[in-house]
Amino acid sequence: MSSVLKVIGIGINTVLLAPMVVAVAAFDEDRAYGLCRLWVRINLLLCGIRVRARREAALDPRTPYVFMSNHATHVDVLAVVAALPDIQLRWVAKRELTRVPVFGWALRNAGNIIVDRSNHEQAMRSLRAARRQMARGVSVMIFPEGTRGPGDGAMLPFKRGGFVLAEETQVPIVPIAITGSTAVLARRDWRIRGGEIDVLVGAPIAVAGADHDSLMRRVRDRLDTMLGTARAPESVPMRMAGAR
Repeated sequence: MSSVLKVIGIGINTVLLAPMVVAVAAFDEDRAYGLCRLWVRINLLLCGIRVRARREAALDPRTPYVFMSNHATHVDVLAVVAALPDIQLRWVAKRELTRVPVFGWALRNAGNIIVDRSNHEQAMRSLRAARRQMARGVSVMIFPEGTRGPGDGAMLPFKRGGFVLAEETQVPIVPIAITGSTAVLARRDWRIRGGEIDVLVGAPIAVAGADHDSLMRRVRDRLDTMLGTARAPESVPMRMAGAR
């Protein structure tokens, strides 16, 4: 399928499912997230993307975690959701994303944590919202770089917000290494190519007794190591992965 048709398909998928997500979220955010998973599954199939995911350790779906991943391109979002089919996720997202037509409407109204990085008071309210989500067993997903990196395997400096959140809530941090996504969608390109994305979900990192600066160093060091092994041959496809 050509890139134009893929983009059109994603647009139609979003227009159809976004109102359903918003309507269901008004009564049950967890069920609304199930629709978000469906949106991801359809997009992966439309684009011919397969996510190969594996875990270094078992994760309890009833336990909240702060997931942190490297970030190079927009399809990283699809890859993370596909790699964690048993986890209820809410995303920490910058306010600018809520301005994307239709998609931003659903993002804002589905229980995600929207952060205005220029407004400290609003950012603190967002952290409180994240704590409320985690108190009921929902996990939080953060790209600690704050935006997409250069796409050459290097990571931008990390922002502190997610690490402060983990420290204050004492919720373990789970690092996630994504490789192959820039071959599917280059950083400054709109053309989506079919292919495989590898996702390595790391073992939880305990936060007890650590401050956010030391946590930042530990997570970055762990991600650097994981990015070198994310394409291990024993990677096993997850059941939410899209077709080739």
